[in-house]
Amino acid sequence: ADAHLRFAPEWDRLYTEEAKAAKSYPKAVLSAYPPGFSEGDPPYKGGTTGTRLCTCEFSKSDVEHHIIRINTGETCGAHADAPTQIAYIAAGFFFARAEFLTDVPFDPFLPWCFMGEEIALSLRAWTHGWDIYAPRKNLIAHQYRPGRMGLPKFWENTGRVFGRPGP
Repeated sequence: ADAHLRFAPEWDRLYTEEAKAAKSYPKAVLSAYPPGFSEGDPPYKGGTTGTRLCTCEFSKSDVEHHIIRINTGETCGAHADAPTQIAYIAAGFFFARAEFLTDVPFDPFLPWCFMGEEIALSLRAWTHGWDIYAPRKNLIAHQYRPGRMGLPKFWENTGRVFGRPGP
């Protein structure tokens, strides 16, 4: 889980049940881009319909020139019998058994990788026998704009470490 998340009550028990409903459990990973929240929002209750990470395209942004971006597709079937298999893992939220980190450890040769991390992680998971699924319901929320709160962005930290400014 990412550092700036809010959790619905019993999120861990509910996501464990959701993972067990996936076709390839116990080698199932739940992942999604959760809905956002702002600092003044009420406590998160969860339960909104999940989305699928199922498309990607090259970014048209000047900052992210020619970087592949993962996109959400349609929403998941909240009343489906099981989670829907998808192609990509969101690095900010994925839920799996602990064996996942043994089978697919974070790549020590990519310590500063941000853009591209999700695609690399997805490929490594799939080639190690793990299937990725979209949870049918959101049980966490993510604070997407910490930069507006004066917190450093990834590339600013990297620039400080290597003694040069970020973009």
